[in-house]
Amino acid sequence: MRRLLATLLSAALVSPSAAQVKTAVPVIEVAPVGVSGAAAAGASLAKPTLSPTLTAPSLTAPTLTLPSPASGRGIQTAPVQVLAQPAAPSAINAAKAEAPKDGAKAVVPDVGPAVQVAAQSTPADLERVAKDAARTEPAPVAKAVAQTQGRLGKLQPPAGTPERLADVDVIPTPGKTYYPSPADWRDEVVYSLMLDRFNRSKDGKPVGDPKSGVSRHGGDIKGVTEKLDYLKGLGVTAIIMSPVTMGIPEAYHGYAPTHLLAVDPHVGTMDDYKTMVAEAHKRGIRVILDLVLNHVGPVFEYAEGSKWRGMDGPAKEIGEWTNELLPRDMANPEHFTRRGVIDNWNDHDQSQFGDFPPNYRHWATEKREVQDDLIKVSQWWLKETDVDGVRLDAIRHMAPSFVARFGPEIKRYAASLGKKDFIVVGENSTGVDGEVLGDLSRGVDSGYNYPEYRRQSFALHGKAPTRQLEDSFRAAADALGGALGRIVRFIDNHDTYRFLRQGEPEGLLKAAFAFLLFSTGIPLVYYGAEQAFRQVQGRLTPEGGDAPADPQNREDMFADGEFKSEWSRGDKFDAASPAYKLLQKLAETRKDLAPLRRGAQYVRWSDPWGAGIYAFSRIHEGQEVVVVLNTAGEAREAEMFVDGGLTPAGTALADALDGAYGVETHAGAEGGSKVTVRVPAHGARVLVRKAK
Repeated sequence: MRRLLATLLSAALVSPSAAQVKTAVPVIEVAPVGVSGAAAAGASLAKPTLSPTLTAPSLTAPTLTLPSPASGRGIQTAPVQVLAQPAAPSAINAAKAEAPKDGAKAVVPDVGPAVQVAAQSTPADLERVAKDAARTEPAPVAKAVAQTQGRLGKLQPPAGTPERLADVDVIPTPGKTYYPSPADWRDEVVYSLMLDRFNRSKDGKPVGDPKSGVSRHGGDIKGVTEKLDYLKGLGVTAIIMSPVTMGIPEAYHGYAPTHLLAVDPHVGTMDDYKTMVAEAHKRGIRVILDLVLNHVGPVFEYAEGSKWRGMDGPAKEIGEWTNELLPRDMANPEHFTRRGVIDNWNDHDQSQFGDFPPNYRHWATEKREVQDDLIKVSQWWLKETDVDGVRLDAIRHMAPSFVARFGPEIKRYAASLGKKDFIVVGENSTGVDGEVLGDLSRGVDSGYNYPEYRRQSFALHGKAPTRQLEDSFRAAADALGGALGRIVRFIDNHDTYRFLRQGEPEGLLKAAFAFLLFSTGIPLVYYGAEQAFRQVQGRLTPEGGDAPADPQNREDMFADGEFKSEWSRGDKFDAASPAYKLLQKLAETRKDLAPLRRGAQYVRWSDPWGAGIYAFSRIHEGQEVVVVLNTAGEAREAEMFVDGGLTPAGTALADALDGAYGVETHAGAEGGSKVTVRVPAHGARVLVRKAK
């Protein structure tokens, strides 16, 4: 999501290191230069089947117990293991720092459901929590609603919108047909867009200054529907748009919800959204819903200010409700952590229980009743809209116990509607591969490749040896194994700098796009990349508080938008632009060649001293495809091994991107089969066996 102070949320957050997290038999292998990969020619990338079971000596199973008032806080891991003894905050870091035995799956401990009552609980406290869990109409709800209505007046949600979660029916409708899941999510090409900035229909209205990067510019759902043919022509098969949930007017990005069962009137109606999904499905495009379940907008103020309080002592008291929260039966003070705003992202307690700046209130996702509500909200959206997956925003800040429930339960519900592979993508901006693995082991089946993204920037821009790309791949493959094929990979997104920097040649995109689309994983293209949008900041180090990525990476794409720069002026839905045509060709090639989507990956060449060649093979069902990239500003050539069994000496290879180019394999002095490939500056080749 849009994060103020985003760089403070860095890889320094305590989590299992890549060295600590191991998989017993990685499916993806990296073949050393000169070693044949024929033995793995039929290897496939299976869906992740990671077990959450822990064998670290400090952890035990199987059930969570509520500690007595004198025993301190209980520490829960996902999904059911708990520390043998209650632990103080310092024990959390100690447990995370301890390396599990070989073969164990590392899971970051979470302060569990008992935390809000266990620290200073009394029998009366426990009785109160039990009554709240019964969920009839708890007194805090009535009080909260009265406070809200007294100060603000009643919020007017869109007509027909449910105002109470208790009134929502999520039982599948008999006879209703839903759009099926894809055969394999690895086949998809995902397009990510910022709804307010992508396209504005005639109904879209800006709010505030349309020249300001932090105002609403009027992009809307109908605008997306109008451009579905543009996306289909590009080769897009799935889209993720920023949240459509109703929120505060000033949060153009959608990450400050206040009504969890309504579409924000600023972007359209529920009918608009249903129409968009249906029209996307007609074009073979799937829709992944961006869900914000970690927090809500600034719906209340604390009686004594928002400063972080810490976990000792009672939660903060609410002074007054400043925005009405719907559904009304979720507006319960006990459903929020109420510990104050995060001021140190590297502190575990703050990361797990703190409010996001500026005063986005944090759900107590460690509580069972809150989990129940948020899962029901998600089921309702799925039933009503026929979406094909969900993106869970800010997953690293949710209780692992919630994530462990959410993934399996929403997938089972989707399966009951006929969606047999409903995808749950967890957004975690970590720099550690092992933390992504931890998310997968807790119940989500995909995540973002943030660790790879952070390692690859310099090399893809030609500012570092391509050996860094090989090393990055090795690290991800070693940590994630077969799950790497289901990871959403990107070179930019709405929280990062755009790949192209101001002043860089557009030609950099060819090698970068080829790397994105042909490497292992599900490629994600960020809106505007296909029109060569750029970032003003020239630095290649990660975005930070001193030089944030947004809002400059969220320019208007529609013609009459006013938040633009020299590269985004005018109508940027140009299906004839060089970058669009390039990405279109690469997407077509990926669609035509199954190894580029589903194959095992083997590194064939990388340069240890600087920019230059990076090459790898993708092998699937007896077919080898060789991808050769050049990150240098001049043509480069390299001789590399290929699979001697699948591509023996004397095999003619053609470039799927350039029909005029072809090479022939030859026997290597060391044995095996080799090929010499020359690649233009910032270029890419995709070598396939020439048809006889």
